[in-house]
Amino acid sequence: MGRLSGVMTVMITPLKSDGSVDYQGFEKNIDWQIGQGIHGVIALGSTGEFAALEDDDKKSIAEFVMKTVGGRVPVIIGTTAETTEKTIQYSRHAKAIGASGVMVLPSYYCKPNQEEMFTHFARVADAVDIPVVIYNNPWSAGVDMQAATVARLARHNPNLAYIKESTADMRRIRDIIVECGDSITAFCGWEDLAFESFVVGAKGWVCVIGNIAPAHSVKLFDLVVNKKDYCAAWDLYKTMLPMLRYLEYSGKLQQTLKYSLDRMGLAGGPVKSPRLPPSAEDKTQIDGMLKAMGLI
Repeated sequence: MGRLSGVMTVMITPLKSDGSVDYQGFEKNIDWQIGQGIHGVIALGSTGEFAALEDDDKKSIAEFVMKTVGGRVPVIIGTTAETTEKTIQYSRHAKAIGASGVMVLPSYYCKPNQEEMFTHFARVADAVDIPVVIYNNPWSAGVDMQAATVARLARHNPNLAYIKESTADMRRIRDIIVECGDSITAFCGWEDLAFESFVVGAKGWVCVIGNIAPAHSVKLFDLVVNKKDYCAAWDLYKTMLPMLRYLEYSGKLQQTLKYSLDRMGLAGGPVKSPRLPPSAEDKTQIDGMLKAMGLI
């Protein structure tokens, strides 16, 4: 398998009204994503509400996504857990079903320090021979993995080959690229910094808006990274910015995506508790952004 790059949608988990997984809708979403040209998909990330799912559901979802994709694009499985041991267990399952990689946050709630984060990721990479996407998101994990720790991990094991960088600090992506060189591929992990991240040198985007606008997202990546057509990319980016900002800052990411997918004739469904559905005012605002992007 070659090096992963490009736009990878971190997918929502579509649900039925009773809260069970809508596998028929999930298949529809996946097929549409691939038909729209997405470079890869990620299951069981934060956008997929992994923390609200039971272990049996996580296993079933991972296996279903792998079977449905059927090798058409790379699949990364989110394997974040409270402990290193449980993360290894999830990662071994991802390896066994043929995933292209796993995406891992630092263990949440316990707020590990830099040495503890290094040990956590090193143990996962040493235990499972699969590419690992380090997911650095201080807002979700409560801790910030410094660039020096990332570089140390890259030297420790070549399986630690990617990072989804979500600090919203452009200097961090720059510093990771400078310190790690080709040993780490940096993926943008902050929605309204995609253009800027590509210009600085990010080779991919772990993309939330890709759930509803995969073709827009792939085109933006292609214009900046491959064609270097910054003017055309900037024009496209400006049309996406209202939704990118809303997804990043409204606190209603899953609700927005699921409502949008339902409006577009795809599969969204309800969100897991304790999240509440979007209000009538939210829906009006979301509809306006979808119309402006030509999605409804």
